[in-house]
Amino acid sequence: MNSPCRLLVVDDDPMVREAYRIFFARNAGYQVVGEARDGNEAVQAWRTHRPDVTLMDLQMPEKSGVDATREICGQWPEACVVALTTFGTREYIVAALRAGASGYLLKDAGGPALIAGIQQALAGEMPLSAAVRRELVSNVLDTPEPTRQMPPDPGLAPREKELLRWLAQGLTNQQIGAKMFVSEGTVKQYLSHIGDKMGLKSRTQILVRAIQLGIVDPTEMDPVTGR
Repeated sequence: MNSPCRLLVVDDDPMVREAYRIFFARNAGYQVVGEARDGNEAVQAWRTHRPDVTLMDLQMPEKSGVDATREICGQWPEACVVALTTFGTREYIVAALRAGASGYLLKDAGGPALIAGIQQALAGEMPLSAAVRRELVSNVLDTPEPTRQMPPDPGLAPREKELLRWLAQGLTNQQIGAKMFVSEGTVKQYLSHIGDKMGLKSRTQILVRAIQLGIVDPTEMDPVTGR
């Protein structure tokens, strides 16, 4: 029998923390092992519990979720912190991802999307709500051309470019594998090779670079679903 996914819930609203406790208690395979009310408590709680995934609110008193994420990921590189917040502006998104967040989900995403996001984070993927992905794309497109330094062509193979187009649509590694008729492990190898060619490791950084190179056309993404 597999061990449950151990979760640390960080939110300054006690009602929100209680809602998460109830939600995960009703979902087999998940266990809330710790809670924190602010960033300082989050760091201490991570040190004590060493959770599999931390669900991190961003705007909190004393120390923000962004600062707590930066400190946790700086001290424990293996930490998996997923931002879970009501704020979907690019300022928060970019700050959280730069701090080391493994993903960025909005609280209105719903229970199934939250579970899916946790599973993606555990698999080494970067879960992003559709609205968050669109905001990241918008951030790239809004960058003034004179200040944007276009990177060189990394020499991607046709199959690697195809993978990036599926990645831009928000598909998981498993879903991409089904589209490309390859295994999930092969998709991970493709992504690793693409990252090596681009000199990048983050899925989000890879996607942004693909947009800059014109490999991915963000205008083809559905404006409602982000796909």
